[in-house]
Amino acid sequence: MRTFSIISTLFVLLTGLGLVAPADAQWHETTSHNQWSLEIGGKAYDRPGSKLGLPLITDSNTNATLFDSNQATDLGNSAGAEVKFNFASKTGREWELRSTIANWDQELEPVFGPNIDSPFFNGVAPDLFQYNYESDYFSIELMTRQAIRPGVVFMFGPRVISTKDLVSFHSELLVDPGDGTPSVNVESDSTVEATNILMGLQTGFEFNKPIVNGIYANAFIRVGGYYNPTEVNTTDVSSIAALTQTTQTKSTGSFVGEVGGRVYYDLVPNCAALYAGYEATWIDGLALSPPQLLTATTTPSIETANTPFFHAVTFGLRFTY
Repeated sequence: MRTFSIISTLFVLLTGLGLVAPADAQWHETTSHNQWSLEIGGKAYDRPGSKLGLPLITDSNTNATLFDSNQATDLGNSAGAEVKFNFASKTGREWELRSTIANWDQELEPVFGPNIDSPFFNGVAPDLFQYNYESDYFSIELMTRQAIRPGVVFMFGPRVISTKDLVSFHSELLVDPGDGTPSVNVESDSTVEATNILMGLQTGFEFNKPIVNGIYANAFIRVGGYYNPTEVNTTDVSSIAALTQTTQTKSTGSFVGEVGGRVYYDLVPNCAALYAGYEATWIDGLALSPPQLLTATTTPSIETANTPFFHAVTFGLRFTY
């Protein structure tokens, strides 16, 4: 429903801006005399969680939820960066090289016992549980661009996306040896790291429309299919047990969709401009770390049926020559 609503909103905006106008409409070519352009910008990301509300840790006395799947998957807000370079050849063919990087890091407040109940602990109730979730995202793409009508550009080319998810949790338990000696504090640390490397092709359309003199709008939609070899590494260690490590691999197919738009304001005509906008990204078919915690006790295979969604406010500078 969220996907349909955003795409519908984008279509209404495009229509309202006149980006789906008749083929003989007169469009101003905002970069017609520029051989290259460079955009350098930042992104204020939000990456919400699953919204399923599945209890993961409960109070064994009251059955109250102390930690759920929303908290386990919500990465919150973070900053990212993007660099985009466009070059037009003398034959009229245009190329675009774009790279994006982002990092999320969410550390939650500790959950204190002693009445903790969770499948994570195999029937043992720790006195403290600390959870941290971080994720890295990197994308690079090379697109060939071709104007198919005034103000409308068709794009196609290869893209590589790399993601690395890391969940780590720490627990502590005060154990009474039962022989009259002092209690011993047993500490345990576990990490689950999920890596995806998406390699494939994408296509899309870009729409450009002048609003008033020196201000123009841009909107885009991109979709792509990818081959995705995934890897999940799990590590467990405690103060009374040896280090154990496991590695699993799986290959799957992934889909990426992006929509967004920007408004540009010329600081110096045909030379420098400011921009601000919004974009949203869906990736279907990723191995993420939190779901591996849920499936580890039921199946040894990697869970790749995940569709993370993140969106951002974008801003930056564009230079043309």
